[in-house]
Amino acid sequence: MSDEIRLLHHLVDQRRDEMVEALRGCLRIPSKEEPPDGPDAPYGRPVRQALDYTLHLCERLGFRTRDVDGHAGHAEFGAGGEMIAALGHLDVVPEGDGWTHPPFGAEVHDGFIYARGAADDKGPTYAALYGAKALMDSGLPLRRRVRIIFGCNEESGFGCVKHYWGKAAEERPVLAFTPDARFPLIYAEKGIAILVLERPLPREAAGARVVRASGGLRANMVPDSAEARIEGDPASLYGVLAALVSHWDRNVTVEPDLGGIRVRAVGRSAHGSTPEAGDNAVARLARALAEAGLEADSPWLKWAAESADVAGTRLGIRGEDAVAGPLTNNLGILDASGGRVRLTHNIRYPVTWTIQQILERLRPVVEEAGWTLAEWTDSPPLHVPLDTEPARTLLEVYQQETGDLESRPGTMGGGTYARATPHAVAFGASFPEGGDGPAHEPDERISIERLVRACKIYAHALYALAR
Repeated sequence: MSDEIRLLHHLVDQRRDEMVEALRGCLRIPSKEEPPDGPDAPYGRPVRQALDYTLHLCERLGFRTRDVDGHAGHAEFGAGGEMIAALGHLDVVPEGDGWTHPPFGAEVHDGFIYARGAADDKGPTYAALYGAKALMDSGLPLRRRVRIIFGCNEESGFGCVKHYWGKAAEERPVLAFTPDARFPLIYAEKGIAILVLERPLPREAAGARVVRASGGLRANMVPDSAEARIEGDPASLYGVLAALVSHWDRNVTVEPDLGGIRVRAVGRSAHGSTPEAGDNAVARLARALAEAGLEADSPWLKWAAESADVAGTRLGIRGEDAVAGPLTNNLGILDASGGRVRLTHNIRYPVTWTIQQILERLRPVVEEAGWTLAEWTDSPPLHVPLDTEPARTLLEVYQQETGDLESRPGTMGGGTYARATPHAVAFGASFPEGGDGPAHEPDERISIERLVRACKIYAHALYALAR
């Protein structure tokens, strides 16, 4: 290891405790997206607070800072005509249920910090920030400026970077990485499509019927809870109740509710890119109700249960490629109200496919089943050759830092800022041995020891890209 890298490691170690406490302060801010709260808070006041907290910290650390209209911000140091960057995000998904530690308590237990955002993505973002601080304090000569960019809308639309590169016309880096995945690095990300299917909710029907149902918080989270209200004449309600009892599921509960019955289902949340790791409460609810004798609602309930298949088989879009593997499907949101049913699917599709291929296969299948494709959005796949920059340099840095020559660059279904940034890849911060996260699930956590290791890798990486 060179003297320059030893110096960077030493400087990271000097600020270890400071970094941990600064991160815990940010983790205590529940920076979930909310409706706009004035022109300076396009994603709500809590997200604004996380951005303010971070930019004020950066100013105290000696960086030049800029607040880009509340959509994003950055901290920068150095001189030169070119700039390299690390991009992280300060927004988080809703906490959901099932936590054994306060989701915004940032408590430390057995060497781990527990909080929503600890691993995705405040912890890794602060590791990159303090890596940049070590590089700044080192005084090592650099020919490029170093910038850490803080996005505020990564989890629900990338509006932050669209504004940053678009309306604000901020300078684009010549090379960049985002600390929002895993080491050694991610060179391919599946395409991400959000598909909203809609059909009328039966209004007039003999017997019992569903008058409203809901489940899920975000399209990119496996729903951990769902519920429905059923109304009808007493005899019909009794029949539904008897059917639900006979098809007993310990994760589905039924209770009287002001002249009707309320049915609740509980599942387990997971990241929308890995729906197989969760237990979809919407599918569980729909499956139970489809077997309960609700004749008018049976078609849409059966479809909802079947269309939650993680491979996308019922939607007619199952498939895979040799680069990033199979398509995945997460039925993330159910909304049955106001006379219509809406199902929101989060699709992660192979990198060699296009959204048009998805739509051409999907439309005839859903229309035949009585649904319409009401809305859709698309974020195209990312595929970066490993023999190009910055992938080549970042892989070398990781191998030099860890001695790990066995772990190979990977692909994933998750989407990061790399797909919105030229000459960028996702680089850390989770390690091959695992142990941190899980993102979008209860008891999200990050190891302090691995946080410091990542910080040292990021200091080295920023130096390698900027010198």
